[in-house]
Amino acid sequence: MGLFDFLFGKKHRIEDEFFGSMLHVTSKDASKNYYECNRQFLPKGSAIELGVEGDEKGPQQIQKEFFLSIEKNYDEIAISIAPIIENEFKNWKEDFRIQDFKNEFKPVYMFLPHCVTKPVTWEIAFESDYDLNHHISVTMQDMKAVEVLIDG
Repeated sequence: MGLFDFLFGKKHRIEDEFFGSMLHVTSKDASKNYYECNRQFLPKGSAIELGVEGDEKGPQQIQKEFFLSIEKNYDEIAISIAPIIENEFKNWKEDFRIQDFKNEFKPVYMFLPHCVTKPVTWEIAFESDYDLNHHISVTMQDMKAVEVLIDG
């Protein structure tokens, strides 16, 4: 094991029929193992970066199905996310209003857990022309937004 593997965890690639080429990132604490990849995200019309919890067996079918349900229910998800982001932005700009969520906020990252515990708590992050220096991360429970963090 090299110094970088010791410090940052060992990495290897797998090819998954659904997610494609995935980099498996492992650490001493196996509960923190996950995969990194990019996959086409239909609501965005282009690829999104993904983190997918997983062990050496690869991502599970339930995670693939959950990803597809996110794509299918994205309109419902956007309706849930818009007010929580709007409320956070109002801390800086009192009269802030989202006019067209899908055009104003572009999904760039998503983290999928194992998806066995209900409700499924997952994350999605956005970039916005309102503030190119920050990412807007939203914690979701199933298809409902529960928390927002704006970092940059």
